[in-house]
Amino acid sequence: RERSYTPMDAPAAELVAMLARLKLERVVMVQPSFYRTDNACMLDAMAKIKNSRGVAVLPAKVPAAALDRLHAKGIRGLRVNIATGGAASLEVMQHDIAAAARLCERHGWHVQIFANSRAIEQLEPSLSDLPVACVIDHFGLNAPGADTPALRALLRLLEAGKTWVKISGAYRITSWRDPRIGPLARTLCAVNPQRIVWGS
Repeated sequence: RERSYTPMDAPAAELVAMLARLKLERVVMVQPSFYRTDNACMLDAMAKIKNSRGVAVLPAKVPAAALDRLHAKGIRGLRVNIATGGAASLEVMQHDIAAAARLCERHGWHVQIFANSRAIEQLEPSLSDLPVACVIDHFGLNAPGADTPALRALLRLLEAGKTWVKISGAYRITSWRDPRIGPLARTLCAVNPQRIVWGS
């Protein structure tokens, strides 16, 4: 099928070099949307990079043995991409997240959710009830500089202590020079700094 975009090449060696420059000893890779459920590229990179873990994308049903193999290779979460595919009903979103959570339960993985801010607001009760932890991508796609019901829902999820929020992908919500990104990040950190994840 057609992918929504074509990324630049990103060899594993370049990531190793960047980690060395930043003096980072561990890294978590996340399966991008353009590969869909083919995790081979990420798994190959993980095999080349010491202390790496991964967040995969899988179909709703996967044999237990396949989950065991992925765990042995360093997979620790499953990503559900709602934002890239366009609008979906609340029921479809809940179904997709619940299916991923069921797979995650076997090894205590987390569910990583990429969804727009309005969807996060709608999903708040469902996310609170998940049997595993969840990570919300890219500031929950909340635009900086506005106190909205969607942002308040994200803050409540953070405060409850079972949800993580990734400070990453600011370019998805504003320009990279927008001075309001800092205050938005600080607002999230102020609620529960132990549940904030940085991503590049």
